[in-house]
Order: sequence, then structure tokens, then C-alpha cells
Amino acid sequence: MENLKLTRVDFRLIHGQVMTRWVAEYQIKSIICVDDKSAKSPILKKILLGAAPGGIKVEVETLENAVKRWKENTMPTDNLMILFKTPESALQAYQSGMTYPSLQIGGIEGARDKKQVARNITMSKSDIETLKVLDNNGVKVYCQAIPDDPKVSFSSILAKI
Repeated sequence: MENLKLTRVDFRLIHGQVMTRWVAEYQIKSIICVDDKSAKSPILKKILLGAAPGGIKVEVETLENAVKRWKENTMPTDNLMILFKTPESALQAYQSGMTYPSLQIGGIEGARDKKQVARNITMSKSDIETLKVLDNNGVKVYCQAIPDDPKVSFSSILAKI
């Protein structure tokens, strides 16, 4: 899918200035948020639809429906960003057939068992193990919270921990 410009994990999905900057960086025209809870909640869905920068088409899908659309080639055909809430959902989508080439880690929800691995990015041992599976399958995993930050390769994160 040549129009897929960015596949990202960010627990906030669509949020303020950070998202505005990524949309501009990749000239995004459509965003697919893949999150079961948000897709099934009219309130969360409405919040996400309203949070996107003006002129950007946003769709909120369950993981199952997003994978189905990927396989049926019915995703948007303009410059596309796919957002996952967690590394686990990104892995599940990949293992179900949504084979994206790279995965940017922008933010994983914090908790006590997580360690900072890059500027403004924390991961737990479980997050690392999940991302290892993607990395081992040829997905280029890297951390980058905002466009101004350098890309931090997953291999350099593994070397640090």
C-alpha cells in the first residue's frame, strides 16, 4: 500500500499539536484509528473525529474491521496514517494480515513498570517483547515522539536495556 505514509503507536491516538505536526510532515489526508474501545464508544469516537486537524478524513475502526478492510483493499487511497493505541494491537493487526513496513512509537501509556527508552517514550518489558516480534518479522520499529526528534532505532533501545 504505497499511500501508507505513517504507522504509529500513540496511546492518545489523535491529540493536539503533535498530530498536527505529523499530518503536515507526511501530508496526511486520511487517518485510521485502530482501537476497539474507541470504535465501540460513540463518545470516544466523536472526540477522535473532532480532534483531527481540519480537512483530514478520520475513521475509527475495530482491529478486526481494520484488518478486513486492509485485506479487501478498501482503505483510503490518499496519504494515509494508521494509528494504534498499543504495541499489542499493532502486533495483532500485523499477525492478522495488516503487513505494514514500519512502526513509529510515539507514546505508550505510562505505568510504574515502564522505563524511559527515548525522549518522552517509556516501555515495559512486555512492550519490548511485543515489539521484538514485529522487529523480527522485518518491521522497522523506531521511536520518535515529534518530527524534530531523531529516530531512535529499536536495536539501539534493545542495546540500552
